[in-house]
Amino acid sequence: MRVFTSKWPWLTAAALSMGLFVASNNFTQAWQNQTPRLRASTTPQLDDSDPEEQVDRSIAGQVTLPKCSVKLLHSVTLASDRPGLISFVEPREGDDVRKDQEIVFLKDDALVALYNVSKLKAENDVNKRFAEKSAAVAKAELERMLEANRKLRDTIIATEVDRARLNFEKGILQGEQAEHEQHVAKAEMEKAAAELKSCRIEAPFDGKVRKVLKHKGESVTQGTPILELVSTRIVKVEGYLPVEDLWSVKRGDPVEVQIDIPDRDLEIEKEVFHGKMYSIDPTVSNVTHRARIWAEVQNPDEKLIEGLYAKMTIKHGRRAAGTAKKAPAASGIKQTGGSKE
Repeated sequence: MRVFTSKWPWLTAAALSMGLFVASNNFTQAWQNQTPRLRASTTPQLDDSDPEEQVDRSIAGQVTLPKCSVKLLHSVTLASDRPGLISFVEPREGDDVRKDQEIVFLKDDALVALYNVSKLKAENDVNKRFAEKSAAVAKAELERMLEANRKLRDTIIATEVDRARLNFEKGILQGEQAEHEQHVAKAEMEKAAAELKSCRIEAPFDGKVRKVLKHKGESVTQGTPILELVSTRIVKVEGYLPVEDLWSVKRGDPVEVQIDIPDRDLEIEKEVFHGKMYSIDPTVSNVTHRARIWAEVQNPDEKLIEGLYAKMTIKHGRRAAGTAKKAPAASGIKQTGGSKE
């Protein structure tokens, strides 16, 4: 008997395998097309949108940096040093205040009374004066006894003399004790004065009130922000100095600043503000090859407003390094972002 084996099942299996293989390749290709490939080189490049040619060195001994930013030099949020109830806040938003001016007051009736009591105790010297007079009387009595015994021996018995000497020494010690108690009372008065002062917040510098956060009648805890104070008479102008100029610019170099508003032509942009270089960051970015710097600039008319752009001219009076490749070891300048090959 002959057995016939059909070839169709084998052909079907082969066709299915081929179909799965093709489908797998198509899926892999589609996934690769949808997934972004990593660049062959991940080395950071300079930002061409802000070319270094914008830095102006056309005048010898000075460098002009574009796109510097104006920032506030002093800005603080004043807070309460103790819990309490606000009695009143003296300035309003936009008001000018002087350094050491009391601008916030907490309710302090109990502390005022405590201070007055401690002041009375500190000023009371009755016990001290009484002890001094008692010691003087005891001393006179002792001297009379000793003088009588010198004229006639044993006129006054030794016990009475010892008792008189003890009274004299007691008067002296009472005077010292009274003086000590008065010192303690003065210390208590100073403590009460300090607690009373903690109910009043003073301005740490001349400035302008930007925002009042708490008002009369509101309760505060220790550290609760009450008022924001800023100084606008001197501002910070911050920029980024190319590495070529790092060895020319020094702290204290005079600077000139002009407001630079993009796409505007305003009269204020012609005005020049003067200041001096204050800080040069000891770190150079490995991407931009620049170091952060900032200068203190006088702003008497408050025309330099935080957030504006400005161009800053640094008059260093020295020849730029130009051909320098890297900072000398003693300069303290270092680069971030890895070593440069």
